[in-house]
Amino acid sequence: MKYLRKKSFLPTFGSWGLGAGFCFFLFSPWSIGAEESAALKYTYRPEMTQISILHDIKGKVYLPLMEVAKFYGLDVQFDSQTRRVSLSKGKNLIKLALSQPVFMTFNPEASYPVDPAEVVSGQLGISPEAAEDLVGTLLNINVRFLPEQQTLIAGGIRADEIKKEILAEVQKAKNPPVPPKQPTIQVQSPGPLQESGEEQDDKEAPSLPAPQRIGENAPSERQVYRVRRIIIDPGHGGRDCGARGFDKKYCEKEAAFKIAQRVAELLRENSDQKLEIFMTRTSDYFISLKYRCEFANRHNGDVFVSIHCNSNPKSKSTGTETYYYSPRPSNRVATLAAARENGVNSDLGSLLADLHQGTYKTRSQRLAFEVHRLIRDRLKQHIRHVQHAPFYVLRQVDMPSILVETAFISNPKEEVKLRDPYWRDHIAKSIADGILAYRDIVESTSENQQARR
Repeated sequence: MKYLRKKSFLPTFGSWGLGAGFCFFLFSPWSIGAEESAALKYTYRPEMTQISILHDIKGKVYLPLMEVAKFYGLDVQFDSQTRRVSLSKGKNLIKLALSQPVFMTFNPEASYPVDPAEVVSGQLGISPEAAEDLVGTLLNINVRFLPEQQTLIAGGIRADEIKKEILAEVQKAKNPPVPPKQPTIQVQSPGPLQESGEEQDDKEAPSLPAPQRIGENAPSERQVYRVRRIIIDPGHGGRDCGARGFDKKYCEKEAAFKIAQRVAELLRENSDQKLEIFMTRTSDYFISLKYRCEFANRHNGDVFVSIHCNSNPKSKSTGTETYYYSPRPSNRVATLAAARENGVNSDLGSLLADLHQGTYKTRSQRLAFEVHRLIRDRLKQHIRHVQHAPFYVLRQVDMPSILVETAFISNPKEEVKLRDPYWRDHIAKSIADGILAYRDIVESTSENQQARR
């Protein structure tokens, strides 16, 4: 891939290297001022370090790349003449150019959008969002920046984060806001699942139960903090075949339904926990994305898991990806995945829905991590790190939610896996056990136990 060159005012230092070259910038006028710091840490490791936050002349925030790389054990090479940066960890390699909004990976080969790296206050700087993408890709784990804590953290969601969120919602449930008086609005159950200008299949989706307006009153503690109602959503269906296999005969809708059906069966076998399992479709018929979300909300689900198969024009692409919702995709692959699954529903609506879904972000991340962890540990399957993207079905449901891209149906070897009942059973069991592991974490918190008394 060729990088577009921009006219550069960065001096070249030849063989002096990065350290000597940047000495020139140490006396930049915008490097003077009060220092602001950020923390670097892992979820499950005690070590932690503080770094200085950089600001460019416009006030934009950057993290010093060399210090970030040192803490997370990344190797960095910089060529001041070509303005190219290489970062590596083991077999994982990333290359980027200063001021260019893209980075390339070489295992596998791909390119992704990113906030450009720049020279700021005499140092290589990257934005917190770019740090999430670059470090997460190299370490192959979930990396996120917490702006309220000024912390870049690598690893899964900690149990104490779940506890804090639950405690906050317990307090909110005990002191619900008084809603303003408004005229009653009658909400009708949707009729036939027919989108404008399209014919319906012979098989139609079953009708929805009587509607219940979500959020009209504060939910009870028992409803909010007990994981009992689980919504399993098999992707596509009916005239919507989804992605097609390498031979163009096997469809995503078939593999997704069989895996989802097995997940539901395994969860129902856990009868001692009195779980209620619902599937958005129980056969091969078309349902809209809006219907899937309405179905989950009207059944007052505690967890929503959508199951799909991945696809890529490059037939060599492999792996399983687990997503939670974010209005900003984690990378170009996440952007394309969301666009493919959203279809005609790519317009995601108002900012209010984004803010509402944000209340479930921590628990959705934890759910994604638990499912991802069990698939990684049990299957001999290439696992891509947990990602986030603006999937319609994850945004519009009123509960913690994830979407699992089980394998690349466009890859002939992975298509064989998706056709194999034995492999489907294994990944279904990993997904089901991941959901149960998430339930155990949520319900084992002291705050949750108090709320249930």
